[in-house]
Amino acid sequence: MTTYYTADKIFTGQDETTFATAFAVEDGHFTWVGEARDLPSDVDVVVLNGPVLPGFLDVHTHATLVANFVNAVACTVPVVTDIPSLIAALRVHPNTGASASTWIEGWGYDESKLAEHRTPTRHDLDLVSTTQPVYVQRSDCHSGICNTRALELAGIDASTPDPEGAAFGREADGVTPNGILIEHGANQRVLQAKGSAGFDADARALAATTRHFAERGIVGITDMFCIPTRYDHRDLFRAAQQEGLRQSARIYYDFATIQVHPIRPIIEQDKVGRVAVAGIKLFADGALSNRTGWMRTPYKGSSNECGMSTAPTSLMQAALSYARQYGLQIAFHAMGDRAIESLVDFFGDLDPWLTDVPSVRIEHASIMDPALIQRIHEARMNFGVVTNVDFLYAEYDSYSENLTESQLACAYPVRDEFGVLENLALASDCPATTWADPDDVFMSIHAAVNRTSYNGAPINHAQAITVEQAVLLYTGKARTLLDFPQLGSIEPGKEASFITVSQDIFSEPTELIKDTVVTNTWIQGDSIYCRA
Repeated sequence: MTTYYTADKIFTGQDETTFATAFAVEDGHFTWVGEARDLPSDVDVVVLNGPVLPGFLDVHTHATLVANFVNAVACTVPVVTDIPSLIAALRVHPNTGASASTWIEGWGYDESKLAEHRTPTRHDLDLVSTTQPVYVQRSDCHSGICNTRALELAGIDASTPDPEGAAFGREADGVTPNGILIEHGANQRVLQAKGSAGFDADARALAATTRHFAERGIVGITDMFCIPTRYDHRDLFRAAQQEGLRQSARIYYDFATIQVHPIRPIIEQDKVGRVAVAGIKLFADGALSNRTGWMRTPYKGSSNECGMSTAPTSLMQAALSYARQYGLQIAFHAMGDRAIESLVDFFGDLDPWLTDVPSVRIEHASIMDPALIQRIHEARMNFGVVTNVDFLYAEYDSYSENLTESQLACAYPVRDEFGVLENLALASDCPATTWADPDDVFMSIHAAVNRTSYNGAPINHAQAITVEQAVLLYTGKARTLLDFPQLGSIEPGKEASFITVSQDIFSEPTELIKDTVVTNTWIQGDSIYCRA
């Protein structure tokens, strides 16, 4: 049965200029797109209220982390601005006052955003509860903080050695843990104490993110940092699909983990379908917010502080061999310009092993000058670039504190990239973004178009792009980064996954974009979300 839809404005996602006013859907796919005046006079029509867009693709998010934090408290701006407001937010968590084994959880704190400009400790979180474990993950998802009870449950005390490549924060005596968990190894120690609710419960929690993503108009998701120590994420996502996960999903394994905990071989069947393995994930540097992103020139106020490199040539070679063997993408976290340059140096002259999608993805791509953008464009390797203007929007304070004027001028140069790079997308990195609603696509689009931060500070307006271009970087252009061939546009043959929104972002003043909300989301022709 064919259903006909009309709307005053339909952005098709095919390019910057193609709009329509009607389309037809049959068996979950678009069969015709055109003008309402061309519809037969004798057909029933569903009239859609508000502009229509293709469903969004978040090509760099962390779906299992989102599942973990759906019931956690947001501990970041604009909700939390100081340590007292962080404590207050955690005190109203639904679990507060429950049993001694029930965890109180939050996410998203960033010490640079707190009025005190310090990391909260166990003493602060003990004000939330001394009987229940309290844990808050940092905005970068690498580190965290916990209270005394959580330290006890994790077996962390003065005699506990620091994990390799990580550290437990210590009191002034240098030995007593203070509840600060620095980097993955320390963070994981507490998360392991919290434990998993079990495979079936985790699958149901992942399936429950369907509504979270649908509320934001997102129909295609990724999990960019799968750590298969408890179970293989192929199995988890497939089970979640059986439990009702509707979004198409692509999985990226943490390459460091699978070197220690090998997964079963990836076969062709694993790489197709609505849930599929897409690649492996590595880190080429740290973050700009804590000056560990690898830069060509020193950070502001320093003569020699240029960050850190975390991907030696031997690691890149191992990843290359693995990706070629199994026909996978390599996705590299790379924020500083020197880190990005190192990837171009190593991979740039190699032949791609994938043809339909980029073989190498550069994630975040925070600092790039025009010459580096041109090198990526001219390389023999088919690079993809994912960028995050939402970081600069939400974390302006730390960026302006850490970066020199010339470095800031090269931060997230989306306009330069849009005109040169074929494979380019905007993404959220949710929940590793210092914002209370980190995968609000309209916040990201707002930042890319207006180039102002959350507090109104300018963030290099010369790199502003149009609304149409920004939407494309979440739809038609975003699908060039990974294998979502049926998504990203409204055209015959594509999956009928589309949204309606609350206002016409193409004609309203651009400063209002951030106020836009999704009113309805359809996936495969089914209405799965309607805003009350």
